[in-house]
Amino acid sequence: MAYARSQMVSDDEESSNTSHELPLRDVKVRARRLTCTELREIESLRAMNAHLLRELAAMKEREAETQKLAERDGLTGLYNRRRMLELLEAAISDAVLQDLHVGLLFIDLNGFKAINDKYGHAAGDKILTTVATRISARVRTGDICCRYGGDEFVVVLPGVPDPFPVSRVADAIRERVSLPYWIGNEQQQLTASIGESMYPYHGENAALLVHRADEAMYRLKSRIVRPDANTRPAPPEPRLTRRRNDKSKPRTGGTP
Repeated sequence: MAYARSQMVSDDEESSNTSHELPLRDVKVRARRLTCTELREIESLRAMNAHLLRELAAMKEREAETQKLAERDGLTGLYNRRRMLELLEAAISDAVLQDLHVGLLFIDLNGFKAINDKYGHAAGDKILTTVATRISARVRTGDICCRYGGDEFVVVLPGVPDPFPVSRVADAIRERVSLPYWIGNEQQQLTASIGESMYPYHGENAALLVHRADEAMYRLKSRIVRPDANTRPAPPEPRLTRRRNDKSKPRTGGTP
């Protein structure tokens, strides 16, 4: 009997051990199943994250395009008038801190209206984009080129030490603009009237500098468009000159 009881106890213990092993196996199986579920969730999260990154990149591209449209001329790609005035004010602020000057060129095309009227707006737009390219090719990196409106352009030259670089850039632009243009097989010719102004000699804010350069440009343009046949041609517009003393203000022509 003792042997039988011992055997019975042993059988019970084995049965008990077996009953404990089954749940442990079930737990391991469930753990493996949870791991697969988690992997699927991780993959799903990765896919969602990649999608969000693509959406964010697309949003940034749209914002950049919106910003570009807000500050650039749609035809030429140059800065528009509003943005140019903001950049000009910033250039003036920098010039105050660095004790430098800011030059401004106001450019108007002579002969553009006749071409635009004869060949149409498409040809006129092509001329304007070519002019914009030619102007941009004659300025420094960091200079500001703007299509002010119609066939008028503005160039801002920040951080110049004296008036002479401004006049040199004006000469280079005038020469470049006067090169031939082609509409089909027909050659066209344009010239540029360019008025100059400089901070701080002609004004201490953006609006006044533009106004002064605009006035200088119209004085030059009137001599080309409406010359007086009974008088000799007017002398060239006096440019800014400078005494050797750098602290002196510029003078025009022989005016002290």
